Amino acid sequence: MLHFRSRWLHAAAITLSCAFAGFAAAPAQAATTLVINQLLPPGDAFNQQVLRPWAQEVEKVTQGRVLISLPGAPVAPPNQLWNAVTGGIVDGAYVFNGLLPHQLPLEQVAALPFIGGTAAQTSVALWKTHEKYFAKAGEYRNVKLLALFSLPPGEIFSLGKPIVQPADLAGRRMWVMPGVPQQVLVHSAAGVVSSPAVQLSELVAGGTVDSFAGMGDYNAKAFKVIGYVKSETLIPGGLSVPSFSLVINKARWESISPADRKAIESISGLAFAQRMKLMTELNVQSREQAGKSGVHVVQASPALIAELKGYAQPMVQQWLAAARAKGVDGAAALQYFQAQAQAQAR
Repeated sequence: MLHFRSRWLHAAAITLSCAFAGFAAAPAQAATTLVINQLLPPGDAFNQQVLRPWAQEVEKVTQGRVLISLPGAPVAPPNQLWNAVTGGIVDGAYVFNGLLPHQLPLEQVAALPFIGGTAAQTSVALWKTHEKYFAKAGEYRNVKLLALFSLPPGEIFSLGKPIVQPADLAGRRMWVMPGVPQQVLVHSAAGVVSSPAVQLSELVAGGTVDSFAGMGDYNAKAFKVIGYVKSETLIPGGLSVPSFSLVINKARWESISPADRKAIESISGLAFAQRMKLMTELNVQSREQAGKSGVHVVQASPALIAELKGYAQPMVQQWLAAARAKGVDGAAALQYFQAQAQAQAR
């Protein structure tokens, strides 16, 4: 009997030993790595000081189970990034909403002239408006939307005489940001050239244009054209505010555990929008530095504002019609968006 018990205990010990050995030898679960395309140059402050810290936070809140990779080279042109994400060519990207007017008509609210705020104000207002009014329309049904954000509003810059009155636009050779700024200023007395912003430096340095419009001070500095500027005309609410969507391939997102998806969502959305306070601060610093370098900052006259608003009014009506087609109360959404932007300013 004792001999049998001894043999049983010995066998049990061997079994447990093998079980623990097998458990120890089992490989740890591999982390999920999401490759996210950077639309702006890798060294841009948004990538380095907003997107990268968020990526590091994703790793932290998921305890290393989800990693974000930010490759230096783009995987597709800006106008093809949405399809690159939905097609699985890249796991995620932040896309310029202005290039997707048919897929994301509701999100164009941030680009409407003269209604934006700072980068932080508009980003927060856009996310809240999306949640309250736009989400039900399902514009992001084929992807996972993690964040909406905006860069600083677009102003008017002159390489010579300040632009204050409508008459100051006459005879100007002006580069204008594609999209809403172009649609506004093309009706003015200025001769408008519109092309990708990466071409602006060449146009300014070569004397092809004597003014430019549609970007903020930070971006004018980033594109290395602020050094040519003599004056900057501030437009209340901006000519337009460029907004972006941070989206993830739907299948890749659903491959992540529910707990980790919830953790990532907790640091995205509104929390991501609030990170754009940094871009607001950088824009203010860029304007102050430009002023110290001799750039004269002026306010647009009531007459100039009224003229530009007249050009812009059809765009507002078009957006309201698009919202109505989506089953959204556009007037209420627009009012809410503006109220939220103003609330952030207080």
